[in-house]
Amino acid sequence: MASEPVLNQDEVDALLTGMSEGRVSTDGAVARGEVRRYELGHEARVVRGRLPTLELIHQRFGPLYRTSLSSILRRPVGLAVVSSRTMRFADYLASLPMPSSINVLGLAPLHGLALLVLPPGLVSAIVENFFGGKGRIARIESREFTPVEDRLVGMLRDAACADLATAWSKVSPLKIECVASECNPQFANVLPANEALLVTDFEIDIDGTGNRMQIVVPFATVEPLREILGASVQDQRPQDAERWISSLREEIEDAEVELTTVVGRSQVRLSELLDFRPGDIIPCDFTGRVTVFAEDVPVLRGQFGVSRGQQSVKVEERLLRGRSIDPSTHPTRQ
Repeated sequence: MASEPVLNQDEVDALLTGMSEGRVSTDGAVARGEVRRYELGHEARVVRGRLPTLELIHQRFGPLYRTSLSSILRRPVGLAVVSSRTMRFADYLASLPMPSSINVLGLAPLHGLALLVLPPGLVSAIVENFFGGKGRIARIESREFTPVEDRLVGMLRDAACADLATAWSKVSPLKIECVASECNPQFANVLPANEALLVTDFEIDIDGTGNRMQIVVPFATVEPLREILGASVQDQRPQDAERWISSLREEIEDAEVELTTVVGRSQVRLSELLDFRPGDIIPCDFTGRVTVFAEDVPVLRGQFGVSRGQQSVKVEERLLRGRSIDPSTHPTRQ
């Protein structure tokens, strides 16, 4: 009696299609007791889980460094975090062009290193803009940086170290400084080839020209802080949340706002407005009390007058979300 086929024709066709497209492995299974070759030096380290807090640190670093770059170049600079990915160190080095400004950073008291990498196009654009150019990007492939380019890179690197230390300060105070720099990726073997890295890309826009700077952090370097860095916002301990609240409060208190004062209001017809001439007097409903607006939001109310030869407002009450605050509970100031 003939045996029934194990697979029908449709299943055979699907299997052959999967093998030809690479979706089905053609490697045979290892028999019991058989030894399979395993090269320790060529196996990639397995990275488990994300580090949400480390990503937040890099997001906080972005605005700080944007301000520093704008100050160095004396013009507005755009900067945003665009992506984060994991890579092996050997693969990452192979992806870098020659030359690249590869800056090795020490993160004391952590044992280990991090990298700040600036591509040649970004270095060229910064040099061009620093000396008043129009954003032309010079060709600097396959050569080392000039002393002028190195000096400007040093300014950018020092600012990045200071801003990165500030971004880390609410999580773990670090002393971040450059310990070495290299422009040829072939000579930048400062980490094991199979070291797992978190590579964060920052898009820097100078006069409409975009280039990507990268901060590279080995997972082994931040291993002592893995519990903190791996915690999501919901999982953070109360003291961690308090640090972020304090940091947010400091950033808000340093924000600049524009104050405007409404002295009085008046309604006129458009025909009357067109007939106004210098010296005409416009009557309004000014009663001596004025309202102070911060970015079009009413915040204060008080008496209008003069103090030390300047027009001023004597604060009598604060307005909070449409409600007045009893002035007796807050000191009056001018």
